[in-house]
Amino acid sequence: MPKKIDITDEKYGRLTVLKEVEPKGYSRRFLCRCKCGNETIVYMSALRKKTTQSCGCIQREKASQSNLKDLTNKTFGMLTAIERVNTKSKSRKAIWKCLCECGNFTNVESDKLLNKTTKSCGCLREKIGNDLQEYNKDKLVTDGVFTPILKSKVRVDSSTGIKGVVPVKRKNTIKYQATISIKKKAIYLGTYDTIEEAAKVRKKAEKEYHEPYIKALEEKQNERD
Repeated sequence: MPKKIDITDEKYGRLTVLKEVEPKGYSRRFLCRCKCGNETIVYMSALRKKTTQSCGCIQREKASQSNLKDLTNKTFGMLTAIERVNTKSKSRKAIWKCLCECGNFTNVESDKLLNKTTKSCGCLREKIGNDLQEYNKDKLVTDGVFTPILKSKVRVDSSTGIKGVVPVKRKNTIKYQATISIKKKAIYLGTYDTIEEAAKVRKKAEKEYHEPYIKALEEKQNERD
């Protein structure tokens, strides 16, 4: 039986390992002292992978630094910070009232402005979504069918490795059922003794139901080119 790894007295970021404590399930845990003086219990995996390197003081310091910054009249994407709101978020981060280019006001945490995760009141995300829908409708949809999905690869969790073919139990034996979908409608293609038979029928159905849409899209794209 392999010897357990002892990490007592080892340092991980600001943490120094003091001793091992009661595990949680199969996960080993250690009591650690942080450089700031606080003690905290950390999973061994989090220490060795360096995902936890303090008692939480590093995150608090970062939040404090972002809280101290004056963002007045500074622009972040489509947002301009107008004034700091008197309240703080649950994570103790400063909140700024911002004016969006679209004319709406919105409150945003300071760090989300500084790290550019929030760039608008939400209108930018909505615009991108609308643009994507228009692009799909104009370039990828043929007669109401989103054509790229017809050419998509088989799902990684497929039990047969063949699109539209699944094993089914029939009187203590395994058979193979084939189906195909078009315009949100599932078409039953039959149940077969072997996976090869089901795959053959499915392939034939793809030519009948999917290929016309794929060819129509290719023709439309060629016309644009």
